[in-house]
Amino acid sequence: MSTFQAFRVVDDQGAVQGRVVDATLDELSGGEVVIAASYSSVNYKDALAATGAGKIIRRFPLIPGIDVAGTVESSNDSRVRAGDEVLVTGYDLGVGHDGGYSQYVRVPADWVVPIPAGLGAFDAMAIGTAGFTAAMSIAEL
Repeated sequence: MSTFQAFRVVDDQGAVQGRVVDATLDELSGGEVVIAASYSSVNYKDALAATGAGKIIRRFPLIPGIDVAGTVESSNDSRVRAGDEVLVTGYDLGVGHDGGYSQYVRVPADWVVPIPAGLGAFDAMAIGTAGFTAAMSIAEL
């Protein structure tokens, strides 16, 4: 893979705009794990990020997407292996660290969560960050 597609948000002289671009791994935020993204859900926070309405993004340019599920392409951390199905949600993803709206995502290994047996990447993102947040709220009640 030399280039891949990503949805990148830029600040063009005060006008926040999103566009699909060709990207490379060298352009992505740092981390030990590269994930071949299968799915990323669409959240209200992502809509605010893409339009600049909510001042969600902390640095430009940035790839939004506050969650992602897919297959590990490569890893420099023994806890995560190539071929593992994983998800990432929260932390700084899509806010200060390039996020899930990309064919490839690079993240710190500490952010990576294995997708439980019986649940696939599609299912994980169908539930998504919003569903996970709602479930945590109900559990807290």
